[in-house]
Amino acid sequence: MSSPFQSRISLDILQQLIRIQTPQPYGDEKNIIGYILSLFPDDHLEKIVIDHGENRASLILIMPGEDRSRKVALAGHLDTMPVGDRSLWTKAPFGAEFDGERVYGRGASDMKGGLTSMLLSAIAIQDSGTKPPVDVLYCFTADEEAGGTGAKTLIGGGYLKGIEELLLVKPTNEKIGLSEKGALWIRLSMYGKSSHAAMPEKGSNTIYSFFQLYEKISSLLKNGKSHSLLGNSTCVITSIKGGDMPSVIPEHVEGVLDIRTLPHVDHDEFIEEIDKIIARMKRGDVILDCTMEIMANRPPVGMHSHSPLLESLEQIYAQNEILWKKTGINYFTDASILVPALGVPFVILGPGDEDFVHQTEEFVELSSVERMARVFIDFIKTR
Repeated sequence: MSSPFQSRISLDILQQLIRIQTPQPYGDEKNIIGYILSLFPDDHLEKIVIDHGENRASLILIMPGEDRSRKVALAGHLDTMPVGDRSLWTKAPFGAEFDGERVYGRGASDMKGGLTSMLLSAIAIQDSGTKPPVDVLYCFTADEEAGGTGAKTLIGGGYLKGIEELLLVKPTNEKIGLSEKGALWIRLSMYGKSSHAAMPEKGSNTIYSFFQLYEKISSLLKNGKSHSLLGNSTCVITSIKGGDMPSVIPEHVEGVLDIRTLPHVDHDEFIEEIDKIIARMKRGDVILDCTMEIMANRPPVGMHSHSPLLESLEQIYAQNEILWKKTGINYFTDASILVPALGVPFVILGPGDEDFVHQTEEFVELSSVERMARVFIDFIKTR
């Protein structure tokens, strides 16, 4: 199918976005917002810059529609993961090298490719000289890869009030993401009684007790339920620290659990169950004390596979000769903040393969960026 875009323009925008560095932990999203605003120098779009301080910001571009009482939103994030060890890259991480098919660089797939698709669709609709049927909010968020500052501000500031549908742009290799696992990061600090390792009976093996607690928490997720797109809930230890002396059983152990949950898991109820397990272990003198810190709490989200939004997108995919395939997202995105608060139909989709994000030699295919831009245009025109 022919493309409504000049590939030179598509490539220019994508390369510029990659070259403007927005890696965590600093983000510097204000720099990329300045470039995005330069693509829309006239007053056809309403522009809202939300300043988060320290050169961090989010942006909303509002394209007025024929019916201003209705609106839909597309959301994508501006920050990327860090480069890591530059010696492992054979291409410059911010060089945006193009080999005729792929553009390489940190954030090429997650999320500069998706941002380019969003911008191409906005430019194409604006250049057509016709208004979309409804208001369209293009939301560019800060800090998605860490704390979700941008998404939280969109909700807290009421910027998305009245949104009817949401396209959350992430690298899905053009698949339609209908579900996303929740994430709980829990730091556990456990206390027991120290003893010499030669006389373990005089103390309590706090490290062993920590693993007992881990097994009990993991068992809460083993209820036989599985998800067709997400598989199973998981619980893994990602950090643990005990004593420093080989001959001493430590009195204090601290560890972190990364828990990924399916849409049927209620996080508040899950945390209550963990509290009960800890209380039982304390009553049974297995441990003296244990404190729990919730480091991150992103709820799982899910979407019905037979909604009108899905039916509409399936038709759009067929018209654009794009393979229709549904998928689940195993990591958390801004959807975990936006969807529970808005309660609207949503999907997660975009160019780029999630298997290559956060890796060295990260890339995105220019043709995929343009295909997804066509999907966004058709979505907007049919609302």
